[in-house]
Amino acid sequence: MITLAVLVFCTGSSVTFADISSVRGASRRMVLVLAATTAILPLLAWLASRLVSEPALRGGVLAAGVAPVEVASVALTGLAGGEVGVAAGLLITSTLLTVFLAGPILRLLGAHSAMSQVGLLSTLAFVVALPLIAGCALRTLDPFGGRERSLVGILGIASLLMLLWEVASELRLHASDGLIAAALLAYLAGAAVLGWLLALGMPSQRRTAVILPTAMRDFAVAAGIAASAFGIAAAAPLGIYGVMVLVFGAVAVQTAKRG
Repeated sequence: MITLAVLVFCTGSSVTFADISSVRGASRRMVLVLAATTAILPLLAWLASRLVSEPALRGGVLAAGVAPVEVASVALTGLAGGEVGVAAGLLITSTLLTVFLAGPILRLLGAHSAMSQVGLLSTLAFVVALPLIAGCALRTLDPFGGRERSLVGILGIASLLMLLWEVASELRLHASDGLIAAALLAYLAGAAVLGWLLALGMPSQRRTAVILPTAMRDFAVAAGIAASAFGIAAAAPLGIYGVMVLVFGAVAVQTAKRG
């Protein structure tokens, strides 16, 4: 949980509160994107989880459906020439929605979690919401004149690698458990299609800023949700999902550049 909090803080420190307020022109479409992803992605994850028989691992797949926008999608949006402000706005807003809605949505989908809704809410508040707000405040106030950004960047990469290792180390898959990878791949494909549909009719730069955040959900936060709600074993599938998401993002950037 500490590693996740550090990663979220580093993510928040890359965005100012002004970056969020500057995307008012896209606010209507952003509301649509947030509403659609909040309602549809958990359903896609639930459908994908039907492929998994182990209850704990099924909970890990479900957790991906209530996770917020992947941290790396903002940077990848910039590399692809997309509107970073829109992607950042979706990241922060979806994170706050996750804090308040993850527990109720999991219960609505019939998940019998090991933690109460209040417990999950408090965990997400302290591990996700507060570090994110603190990071944004640091970047907005800029008390160090930007001198800390390189250090924060290194810390963010280190915490991301550490978290990926922590999650992957819990993975105990056998050849017969390929259905877990298939379930996560199906969920990722469904999320990518949803992002493409939501981006129809948009300018190319904004289209990228919608597709990547919609398709790429934060495996680190998902792992935290899974561990808190279903036990540490439930976080195991998120290591696979994290690799899939990052590969998808890299391929999407290359495709956007060629287009």
